This record gives sequence, structure tokens and C-alpha cells, in this order.
Amino acid sequence: MDLKQFAGLLAAAALASCNFNATLPKSDPALNAEAKATFADLVVGREAAILARLSSANKTADVRAQIPMLRNMIGHDTAPEPTVTGYQSMTSTSGRFYVVGQDYTYPDRVAHVQTNFVKEGDAWKVAGFNVNVTMTGAPAKAPAA
Repeated sequence: MDLKQFAGLLAAAALASCNFNATLPKSDPALNAEAKATFADLVVGREAAILARLSSANKTADVRAQIPMLRNMIGHDTAPEPTVTGYQSMTSTSGRFYVVGQDYTYPDRVAHVQTNFVKEGDAWKVAGFNVNVTMTGAPAKAPAA
């Protein structure tokens, strides 16, 4: 292989790489904001707002029973601005789905939140809401009982 062929292959690979990056899907700002609002509702205890966002596949009583436990995990401080850690958009024979991961960094902990959305009719609904907390220091204040 001569130098011209090698240079041509490198140029083609670079062009393909640029094109691949240009066609990657982008995160959905509206759904990311909806996930952020769901977390904010959890922090301040707006149970009705959380339940209104749920997919019809969720059992309201089950979710209602889990809200106090989730609130105690994250604390009751004002939610900091989240960082999007990842997202996935999928379309399948089962429907359309969007998953976003967000981290909320507090002085003493990081709340890792994954919000799963499903398209129901014209609206996106919360199908799942997973919260994990990593302690990074001594608690700033104990959550209310």
C-alpha cells in the first residue's frame, strides 16, 4: 500500500467518524426537564404531582407507598441543578421509550436518579423512577421522621 492509498483511507475514516458523530441522537431537553420536575416534586412532597405524571401501567397505591421512603433517602433539601449522566431513546414494537440519568450533587451525598418515560398517546408518562444515593460525607442534617 503506497502513501497516497494510506492517506486516502485515513481521510475516509476521519470523514466517516465525523458523519457518525453528527448523526447521533441528542438528549431530549423537554423530557430531561420533566425528569427534573419529578425529582423536585419528590423533594418537596408533592405526591399528587408525582402521581399525575405516572404511566397507566403503574399502580398508584404502590407508588404512593414508596414516596416517603424515597424522600427519606434523598433528604428534604432544595434540589440542586442536575447533571445529565446519560440517556437512551428507543422505539420498538412495544412503543416509544426514553430513559435519562441525572445526578443531584448535595454537600454530603449524590442522588443518582434514572427516570424512565413511555409514550402514551400524545403524552410522555413516567414508567419508572429509580433513586440511589451515595453518601460523600457526614449528613448535613437528619431528615424529618
